[in-house]
Amino acid sequence: MADTLITPQVQALIGHETAPQRNRFPITEEMCYDLADATEDANALYVDAAYAASSRFGGILCPPLATWKDIAPPIGFFGAGQESHFQVPLPFNSYGLNGGSDWQFLRPAYAGDWITRHFRIMDIYEKQGRSGALVFVVRREVQTNQKDEVVNTDRHVSIHRALPKGERPDQVVNARDHLETVRISPPDSDRPIDRPQARRDPQRSFEDVRVGDALPPVVKGPMTTTHLVRWAAANGNYARIHWDLPFAQMRQGMANVVVNGSLKNQFLGQLCIGFAGDGGWFKRFYVEHRGMDYPGDVLTASGTVTGKRERDGFGYVDCDVQLTNNRGERTANGWATIVLPRKGQTLPLVWDEEE
Repeated sequence: MADTLITPQVQALIGHETAPQRNRFPITEEMCYDLADATEDANALYVDAAYAASSRFGGILCPPLATWKDIAPPIGFFGAGQESHFQVPLPFNSYGLNGGSDWQFLRPAYAGDWITRHFRIMDIYEKQGRSGALVFVVRREVQTNQKDEVVNTDRHVSIHRALPKGERPDQVVNARDHLETVRISPPDSDRPIDRPQARRDPQRSFEDVRVGDALPPVVKGPMTTTHLVRWAAANGNYARIHWDLPFAQMRQGMANVVVNGSLKNQFLGQLCIGFAGDGGWFKRFYVEHRGMDYPGDVLTASGTVTGKRERDGFGYVDCDVQLTNNRGERTANGWATIVLPRKGQTLPLVWDEEE
């Protein structure tokens, strides 16, 4: 292997942009329901047509972190969805792990909208990790609707690592030497779990919030492989490390199948959207993934108000957010910007992108 993985061929990809790609189908009420159901998010704006129509939004919304659904993505060695959007020519077979994202939400995505997206590679760089060389690929994604209006933008980091030494896609690994025993995650078959019910909490105003206030936490789990498969079905990405235990252990050197980074983003998004309320706006969300969660884990999304500021007549609330598991690990952290209405104020539905 060369001293550096960032060869001239890799370097040349920086600045490259994909052609716009329109989704195969528009967002549907069924898709919105499936996304909410898979994440156990009882927000009525996603599932109750009458309530959504009577709200300031005027219709069913798609959860803002899941406006694109992969329809029949390629099934390859690394799993669905892993071969699309810029093949990076690295001297090892690499799985793209979710390193984090910086989202900006500029307008609602409605049932009936057609979403088009395109990507631009902003940077590619290399670091040494505990397991060896890591390559970071930074992409900017822009999603637009059928009116060519920008719905959201995302600056996304994927992390590519070498497979464990000696492993290749065409090798058969001795399972006795590599597989670890994993426990069957709770709950037991005789312990049904009730679905969460929609809540109607009073709308917070900008004046009501104080620095240091805690966001009402969102608790999920115990996580099961069923949660991961339901999420894959809802958003269309069947990457194998999330459901195929022998693949995750033998081919990727993992202890177990892992909870999707995109699913953990949803839990943190639910935390922020719940704090914003129907009258607020979840404007920006930055997250870094720092650890892995597994079936059996109970995940808690939590946050704290760190600042308040005024801009263009609106009240911006800055928050630190994090995701922790019942094993005492913080596996994701970041920050969010939420706009809350002043008393008697109605917020707009269209926002400008920030630098």
